[in-house]
Amino acid sequence: MAHASLATVRHTADVSPLRYLDIDTRDPAEYLAALDALRWKKLQRQIRYVWGNEDYYRRRFIEAGVRSSEDIRSLADFRRLPAFLDKARHRESQEASLGRYGHPFGLHLTAKLEAAIHLAATSGTTGTPTFYVFSRKDLEITCKVLGRMFRVAGIRPGETTFHAYGLSLWLAGITYIQALEAYGARPVAVGAEAGVPKILRYIELTRPRVLFATPSMANQLIERAPGEIGRPVGALGIETLMVCGEPGGSQPAFRTRVREHFGAQTFDMTGGAWHNGTITCDSPDAHGMHYMAEDYCFRYDLVDPETRQPLEIRDGAVGEAIHTGLEYEAAPAFRNATGDILRLHVGECPGCGHFGVRMEIIGRADDMLMVKGVKVYPAAIQKVVHEFLPKLSGELRVRLDAPPPKVAPPLKLAVEAGEGVPEAEWAALGKALAQRVRELLSLRPAVTVLPFGSLPRSGAKTKLIEVARS
Repeated sequence: MAHASLATVRHTADVSPLRYLDIDTRDPAEYLAALDALRWKKLQRQIRYVWGNEDYYRRRFIEAGVRSSEDIRSLADFRRLPAFLDKARHRESQEASLGRYGHPFGLHLTAKLEAAIHLAATSGTTGTPTFYVFSRKDLEITCKVLGRMFRVAGIRPGETTFHAYGLSLWLAGITYIQALEAYGARPVAVGAEAGVPKILRYIELTRPRVLFATPSMANQLIERAPGEIGRPVGALGIETLMVCGEPGGSQPAFRTRVREHFGAQTFDMTGGAWHNGTITCDSPDAHGMHYMAEDYCFRYDLVDPETRQPLEIRDGAVGEAIHTGLEYEAAPAFRNATGDILRLHVGECPGCGHFGVRMEIIGRADDMLMVKGVKVYPAAIQKVVHEFLPKLSGELRVRLDAPPPKVAPPLKLAVEAGEGVPEAEWAALGKALAQRVRELLSLRPAVTVLPFGSLPRSGAKTKLIEVARS
């Protein structure tokens, strides 16, 4: 076995699509040490690059007590820096650049405006979208990383894929369409905006083997296919479902439902933002999402969500992810607080045997709820609700009287009865769900069971938390 200092990282043409890098060790500590060496080599250049941005990044360095880019002398020094960017600062940076330079792409834009050739954005559900700006190099690397993920899922160049994510400016929209075309696939870009009836009819016409959709959209297609096209969704020939954008894609109940109704395999994934890319492997069950861009971004620089201090990166570590693009040019993530709470797995994947780093998203820092000292994430509650499929539909809302995180007990949980489940069974279902949440999450919610179809459906991200208006 190679000593950590001798472990090497190199690109490989190995037949496994997960092996885009070859590290000559299967020891977790040595594997991470080799990745750290690669990160630090690229970070030294990137630190000097963003230091040149006087409007934003140099100010963040100086606020952190750094007087020169050369003051950061190790990866440990880098990891001790505070977060330089988050959603609030991102939007503030955009507003400031709009006033100062007449464009909304942020004071943290580190490339010339004319070099920013591609634009994506969040959905802007808070009123102001956050923009992701790509140089040509950034877009090429993004297509490369997404192409790795397509290969993991068995997508073949030349075949038809169907795109039912929101198109608009979303990262999973036009950016994914361009990446699929660069990969050589043929995306049918109908988009979630078209609505379920049109999506089902276009799938009938184009006969894709691969469907890109949120878990919410997949559930809508299952529910509505018989009424819209007169036959079940499984008759459409979808073999692979690529899901992202919201919790649920890795949960056993959802994956089982997809197998039963679509007859398809599910790949849960994240990607597109600042060269991030993760995906579950071809195992029937999810064992975490494999990192597919170790050479282009440091996605799991974990910190304690409360103290903000760096955590040891190891198997089983849980913390908030700080994201840094290692080569990003246009408006890079550099110590960006993502808000994602991750659990890491380092070692051999139980599903496919690949050795590397995998992650689970266990919640969002801004979605964390505190009920009498118990911390819980809506995604964890959703996972428990899905244990009751098909008696419950799987749709749920956490209903709060005031904004999180503090919640006056009991936590109010609204769920739907499954289709055709008689009302006489609802009370027992609610009681059983409350008890199961108590067993697994150490709190007992007040459960309301609603008729099937009561909760709004969406083909985009479904917000699990509803806050009552004052």
